[in-house]
Amino acid sequence: MELDRRNFLKGALATGAVAAAGAALTSCSPASSDSGSADSADSTTGGEAKHTWEVKPEPITDIAETKSYDIVIVGAGLAGISAAESAARSGAKVAVVERASGISIRGVDVGNIGSNFHKSEGFDIDWHIPARQLHADSRQKTNYELISVWASRSGEVFDYLEKLGEPIGVSMTHALSGTAKYDGWDQLDSQWRVYPDAVSFVRGDETYDVRGDGKSVNWTLGEMLYDSAVENGAEFIFDTHAEQLVGDAESGITGVIASTKDGKNIQYDGAKAVILATGDIGGNQEMIDAFAPIANRADANTYTPEGCNTGDGVLMGCWAGAALQKSTAAPMIHQFTADSLALNLTSFIMCWLAVDSEGKRYGAEMPFEPMLTNARMNTPGNVAWSLFDADYPTYVQKQQATRYDRFMDGVEDIMADWEQKGTLVKADTIEELAEKIDVPAENLKATIERYNEIAASGDDVDFGVPANFLAPVQTAPFYATKNVCSLLTIPFGLHVNAESQVLTEDDKVIKGLYAIGNVQGDFFGDDYPVHFPGVSHGRCVTFGELVGQAIAKDTVISKLDFE
Repeated sequence: MELDRRNFLKGALATGAVAAAGAALTSCSPASSDSGSADSADSTTGGEAKHTWEVKPEPITDIAETKSYDIVIVGAGLAGISAAESAARSGAKVAVVERASGISIRGVDVGNIGSNFHKSEGFDIDWHIPARQLHADSRQKTNYELISVWASRSGEVFDYLEKLGEPIGVSMTHALSGTAKYDGWDQLDSQWRVYPDAVSFVRGDETYDVRGDGKSVNWTLGEMLYDSAVENGAEFIFDTHAEQLVGDAESGITGVIASTKDGKNIQYDGAKAVILATGDIGGNQEMIDAFAPIANRADANTYTPEGCNTGDGVLMGCWAGAALQKSTAAPMIHQFTADSLALNLTSFIMCWLAVDSEGKRYGAEMPFEPMLTNARMNTPGNVAWSLFDADYPTYVQKQQATRYDRFMDGVEDIMADWEQKGTLVKADTIEELAEKIDVPAENLKATIERYNEIAASGDDVDFGVPANFLAPVQTAPFYATKNVCSLLTIPFGLHVNAESQVLTEDDKVIKGLYAIGNVQGDFFGDDYPVHFPGVSHGRCVTFGELVGQAIAKDTVISKLDFE
């Protein structure tokens, strides 16, 4: 996988700091004020190089202009737009500084708990259930109180979004993506259980998870929030790259300095606060190596727009004295690539027998992120295959009854096209299939024999796949597709409290600095689980709306009556 390595802020590059390869750090306390020189990287004991976020650049002093606002938001993704919308309609003067040329939206589903929409559809669970689950998924490394904000308050936020959409023809519907699970997933054992918490915002011209204009469905939500923010007076400044925060952990943060396309430095002062909504670290190779090295084994990096997720918020926060999150990074890696989504018979949707390069089964094949992708990225040679046979319609019906017609639509034509391209392997015998996918035939035959016995018994004693998802491989012709992995995002950010205020290493609040979206740390840890699909986008919107309004009203989330 070729990731963008030109990913450091200009100020960081000027220091000449280099990465200590693969060193997973837990502190990002910047060096003292006299350590911003090129020589500082080698000034530690034994000449050990420091990471970029540890070496504070020289302050930017050539300010061409200073502009004043109540709230300055860095980043115009779903989190930043939500914060701008909420703060502006609550009376604050808001500026949003964005390095790209427009707003940045991706994805299909948005998760919430307790909304009127869900209650009307019969999904009404105690918010403690998702809070406990997400906390447990990190092995309790994350902040339970922070997670609880999304779990307990996303419902009221989504009730507001539903009302916001009514006059303009935007409504909520059940999640449209392939990762949303139906057909009894909410009744499976806790290991695999997936709750129907995710929704999609639609106008009615969507084809599954894509709009008529080719954009992903979440653009409808993002555009609705952006339009409302602008109507309420929020100012969006595009093609402007935030470089450094104004202030520090001791004095508080009062603004941000950003560079324009023509090289000018503009200072945006926020009398009430600066909100970092800069996205994840998946486009910063140094941070991937340090915090999520397994992501290097993915086949693709699908974050868009390219070059806008380089850990800017982490860098700026650390240079100002903020701490990194206490929990480990949680890479969101799904079992698809951009060119594999056309066929709904891949491991992204279906549970088929999976084998590694040695022809051996290597884990539970449930289409459940991150279990399947983690297992693939730990196989010999980092190559694996999904196998199915001529009876595939039977198993699609068993596993995807509700969306059977959708997933079977045009399948034969796509299979013929993929076979011609070589991305779908077809064979009349197991020996022929083994030869075509380059795995030992004897191993593959033994694996299939064992798997078919398990499927017949309905008891997967090896890996625990539920009986309904076992699909024997026994009727020619036989098929194989590669099990692929895409890095979507790496949630990993700054240490925060439940109010989303950024903290120092000793847990003290940095006055005037907030972090939301994927630069908000302590929410996910180890992995991004899908027990509650859409929770990543759901927390972006929930914290954006709550934090934006709380700051505008001179209060904090825990004391806010959201409206």
